[in-house]
Amino acid sequence: MSEQNTEVDLQNFIKVIGLNNAAPGRYSVLLALQLLGGALSGVQNPAKIIREIEELEAGKPGQLKPPIQNRHPPLKGLWHKHYLQDGVSSLAMNVQKGLARFGIPFFEQKIREAEEAGEERFLTPEDVPALVDDVVSGNRQRLAEAQAITGEWLVFAKHDGQNYYLCVTTHDSSTHDQLRKQIDEVCCIEFPFLSKLLAEA
Repeated sequence: MSEQNTEVDLQNFIKVIGLNNAAPGRYSVLLALQLLGGALSGVQNPAKIIREIEELEAGKPGQLKPPIQNRHPPLKGLWHKHYLQDGVSSLAMNVQKGLARFGIPFFEQKIREAEEAGEERFLTPEDVPALVDDVVSGNRQRLAEAQAITGEWLVFAKHDGQNYYLCVTTHDSSTHDQLRKQIDEVCCIEFPFLSKLLAEA
């Protein structure tokens, strides 16, 4: 049986996904390797992250939350922009956020209609598809219109009017110490201005 070739050309991968076109010379090898790892493992579509970079570069607001500067160590001084992670957990996080923010307008409308008619009504099986659609798609659309869709983080630095894209991470702050160590060991060597930026944050 022949051995399968598992060698991957990182530079070719960067070219194929459009990272170099999106931010030429302003992305770290750490980010490139994270995107490659996510793609190879099937847990992340790098196109979603590239789209967020392109929107940041174009100054477009997009549908997700706007960029936020981190105010707490260990990522203080850096910025993050949300991106949608593949999988059910990202959908569930935004469904929960939409429910908390907007409720279920379809259900509330049904209650108002019953009250106005002076009747006691129950939802029917025929109402269920519309109810589910409002909870999932309706609230997602409302979050998009409010630029409030949440996701995981694309971490970047601002320097001389440009964005430098460093890495991706999750909301889980327990991973931020480890990520900062990687930024110090990799990104600060690639982008020397980062050491001073982080020291002064």
